[in-house]
Amino acid sequence: MNTTPEHSENKLCEETKSDNLPVIAFGLLLGWLLYSLVKNELTMTLSDYSGHLYTYLPLFDQGTLFEGWKTVPYCMWHVCVLALKALLHIPLEESAAWVSSAFHLFSYLVIYWMILRFSRAHGYEECPKKAAFFAFGLSVVQGLYFDWLGIEGPYVGIFSINPLHNPTQTTVTGFALLCFSLVVDIWGFQENERYLGIFFPVQKNPRKYYLLLTLFLFLSAMAKPTFAEMFIPAVALIMLGKWISHILQKDRSASIYFKHCLNMLLCAVPTLLYILLQFFAYFIWGGSYGADGGLTVTKWLEVWSMFSDNVILSVALGMAFPLFMILIDSRFFVSNNLGRLSLTGYIIGFLEAALLGEGGSKLSHGDFLWPMMCGMLLLWVTAVLRFLVLNKQQRDTPIRRILLDIACCLLCLHIMFGLLFIKNSLLA
Repeated sequence: MNTTPEHSENKLCEETKSDNLPVIAFGLLLGWLLYSLVKNELTMTLSDYSGHLYTYLPLFDQGTLFEGWKTVPYCMWHVCVLALKALLHIPLEESAAWVSSAFHLFSYLVIYWMILRFSRAHGYEECPKKAAFFAFGLSVVQGLYFDWLGIEGPYVGIFSINPLHNPTQTTVTGFALLCFSLVVDIWGFQENERYLGIFFPVQKNPRKYYLLLTLFLFLSAMAKPTFAEMFIPAVALIMLGKWISHILQKDRSASIYFKHCLNMLLCAVPTLLYILLQFFAYFIWGGSYGADGGLTVTKWLEVWSMFSDNVILSVALGMAFPLFMILIDSRFFVSNNLGRLSLTGYIIGFLEAALLGEGGSKLSHGDFLWPMMCGMLLLWVTAVLRFLVLNKQQRDTPIRRILLDIACCLLCLHIMFGLLFIKNSLLA
């Protein structure tokens, strides 16, 4: 047998290339699906893509640039579409499809990276094929949808972590997950300076990762502020609770932790200022395309009830898998930083969806349902990460195996309904 160093190195290179093939294959499939879906959406006059491309994008002309920004101050997708069109001289529709596919592929790769990093932090190496499959699944997953329940479509009432019909929400996902990962590791380092990090080696250069958090959070607001509107309050609420617990201990830990709170606040300041500027542009300076109202507090679930006759059922159908994971492993979602932040983010997003809206004619637009969908995203990703670890390490009893098999079935059903939704959208 040839065991020379050259032979071993060649074998390693072949295994690495082989491991990368599923990641590339699922990525190409995902990119093609989204490209085709966007091109199909652009044939529909009232679709979100048509509105952004044919109504808002022309406003970003040299003479009306400020008007365009006032109307859509979260303009990352629009700027990228225009830049790609200008650089490659391709049609506007092609540019929109390529940009949307690129952002969704970015999210897919971030999820794949998170799965690998989370498994390594728990003492094993997740199979790249398996990681690629679940990253792909999270990129297409939708709520459970049954025609006989009388709910109109997968987005109406049920909602989703993958609203593929909306370009700006697709744009924000990758940045949102990077912010989520950074905060979890920064918290770990704040609690213990020997903490090695799950996703980022924060202990090597904490200042660098505070700056990265500041950057990614700001980019998320430029893509769409709905993530930051949920995420910043969730982080603040958890840190406030920890600070109060340190105060009750009556030692020096409270003052030390207060400095950590200030560091996190400084990371959020640029984003908060930009969101405030967006608020003025959107509501005060008339950018909200002539809307006759501003931010308003609504009756409980008033806006959501416009889309669903049974909100509890809609939540159950949209969140069946993560809710089941919370049921069988509630301790993780209460005591672990990753689980606690994702659950708190979802609760904050749910409360915003239940109590906030835009007044006047835009009340029925449900614009504060978007932060809730960002909270759903964090909880979904966390539930999948935890499921993969449990499935690898804690199938030690018959009951545990049965519960994890049920969770696997629910997850696969969500993925199947996501693929069915894309198929139906392409055939529409």
